Amino acid sequence: MSDLQDVRGGNITLANAALTGLSGAAKTISYTGNPAFALGGKLLTGDTCSGGSLATTDIATSEAFLPLANGEACLFVFGWNAAGEWKVAQGPIVDYADLVNGAAALDFPVIPDTIVPFAYVPIRNADATDFLFATSNWDTTPTIGTVVNVALLPTQPITSFA
Repeated sequence: MSDLQDVRGGNITLANAALTGLSGAAKTISYTGNPAFALGGKLLTGDTCSGGSLATTDIATSEAFLPLANGEACLFVFGWNAAGEWKVAQGPIVDYADLVNGAAALDFPVIPDTIVPFAYVPIRNADATDFLFATSNWDTTPTIGTVVNVALLPTQPITSFA
C-alpha cells in the first residue's frame, strides 16, 4: 500500500458540526451537530454546544490570540480534542488589500495532532478599533466570512474572502 493511501491513525471529522453563533453582541459559538470524529484513528464523540464561551488562548501557540488591526484578516480554525472540547487556532494575519489583489492568501494555522478541525472562518477587521477574538463581541468590528464546516482542512490556502 502506498503512503498516499495509508490513513491509519488519522484525524477526521465524521459529522457536520454546523458551527453557528458568530454574530450579535456575544463572544460565544454554537454548533448543533454532535461531535463525531476520529483522533489518531480512534472514534470519539462529544456534546453539542450552545452559547459556548470562547477561550482567549490559541490552541496552536498556547498564547493569547493576536488582535486584527483595521484592514487585517486571518482564518480561525475550530477543532475538538479527545475529550470532545472545542478549541480554536488563529492563522497568520494578512492585509486584506493584499488578499483582494492576489498578493496574499489566508493560510491555515498549524494544528496540533491532538486536535481534529471541524470548521474554519475568515475574519477581517474594517474598523479603527482592533478586533480581538474572544474579547471583542462579534458585532463590534469584524466582518465575518462564511463558516466552512469540514471533515479535513483544505490543503491550499484560501485566496478570497467569502
